[in-house]
This record gives sequence, structure tokens and C-alpha cells, in this order.
Amino acid sequence: MFTIGEFSALCLVTTKTLRHYDRIGLLTPAHTSGETGYRYYEASQFRDMFFILKCKDYGFTLEETAELLHADANMVAARFAVKYEEQKKDIVHRQSTLAKMREDMDLLKKGIDIMNKGTQEVKLIETKPFELVSERDVIAIRDFDKLYAKAMKKLQDNGLTCSGGVIAMYHGNEFDPEHTDAEVGAIISQKSGISRTIPGGLCAMAAHLGAYAALGETYGALVKWIEDNGYRVVGEPYEKYLNNPHEVPEDDLITEIYFPVAK
Repeated sequence: MFTIGEFSALCLVTTKTLRHYDRIGLLTPAHTSGETGYRYYEASQFRDMFFILKCKDYGFTLEETAELLHADANMVAARFAVKYEEQKKDIVHRQSTLAKMREDMDLLKKGIDIMNKGTQEVKLIETKPFELVSERDVIAIRDFDKLYAKAMKKLQDNGLTCSGGVIAMYHGNEFDPEHTDAEVGAIISQKSGISRTIPGGLCAMAAHLGAYAALGETYGALVKWIEDNGYRVVGEPYEKYLNNPHEVPEDDLITEIYFPVAK
């Protein structure tokens, strides 16, 4: 058997970590002395310790690791495959972020305001009422596509077609990425039994060019313009998507943002 110090040194893990793993039941010593409380580990537990370290390196939580520690190979392989796809997406996202940082660095060197690079001029537009077939639910932002799919299915099931673009509205006063009251729908050409009318009126509008992740910059510019020009917001803002993220590069996405306003 190995003392906790010996086991720690051979695994390159602190004794504090080993005690924590013992407390949460992830890796319990093979023997604990009743008189001294000293912890002792068996040689077979090196396999468990190195598997835990491998899972940590792969991005698994301790709770997920506990489920896999003594699972069969098929389950481990399946969970590894899911985590692999998650990590791959994360790498792509990080690479995209690095590219954007490089772009911003280059613009800053040229004296260009990076906070307005994707924002077109703000325009006052008198919008007309339109009919919207939509789905509304409290969702995590990452599940936006699922709500979109439900709205499109509702449209298809009722023999309707999108004629004026896809709209998204975010209800409520606070933003919570895990619990957002969102509504996603399609504009149709005429009133239907399953549609609702979005009233027209004066709106401050700006078009955002580029990734959805940077929409906040355009929202900020719009809100500032509204305040600077003596207007007030009188209705819920909404986004209108002019192209499909599955069909065009992220940098070519065009999103119009509308704020109903009044003096």
C-alpha cells in the first residue's frame, strides 16, 4: 500500500486534491487507519487516478467523471464522443475569437472605432403592421435554433410560407442566458388563425453586419442614438434576420434591429 503522500507524489496530485476526492466519494482510499486517520492507497487505484486526470484534461466535470470511472467501455466511448464534439466546437469558437481580436487590433492601429465597425447608420422608419406566426418559450440562448425549428414546423403544418423574413423578440426586463423569454417567428403575407399582428409605427433601426455574438454593440449604439436624439422606447425591440447563418459566412450575416420609439 501507499501512503497519501507517496500516492500524491507518484500521481503528481496534491494531497489536498486527494482528500477532496475522498470527501466527495470520487476516489476513496483503499484503507483508512481507525487510530490515526491515515489514508492508504492500493496500486490498482493508480488506474483510477490517471483516468480522473484524463477526464479532467478532456473537460469533464467531477460529477461526470464519477459516472464514467467504473462504467463499461461502450458508455465511456459514447461520452467521449460527445465531449469531443463539444471541444471541437469550442476550438472553432476560440479560433474565430482570435481572428476577430486580430482584426480589432489592426483597426485600432489605424485609429478606427472598433465598437461601431459592424453598425450602419441609425434610421427612423415608419413600419407597417405585419402578421407573425411564432413560438414563444423560456429557453437557454443556445437553444434558439430549437425554438426557430418549432416556429418553422408550425408554419409548415399550417400550409403557410414565410414571406417577409424571420423575427426574434426578447420579452422581459432582464437578460439571463439560461432562462430567456424569447419569441421567434416568420412574417406571413396575410392574417391567419395562428398569426398575431405586430403593430406598425415609428422605429429607430440599425443594420448589424456580422456575427450574432456582437449584436450587443449595435443595441448599445441604437440606445445611445435614441437617448441623444430625444426619443424614448415605447415598445419591445425586435431583430429581423435578412439571411441564413447556414447559408452565408458569419461575417456576411445581416440583422436589422428595430426599436419602437416616440418623442
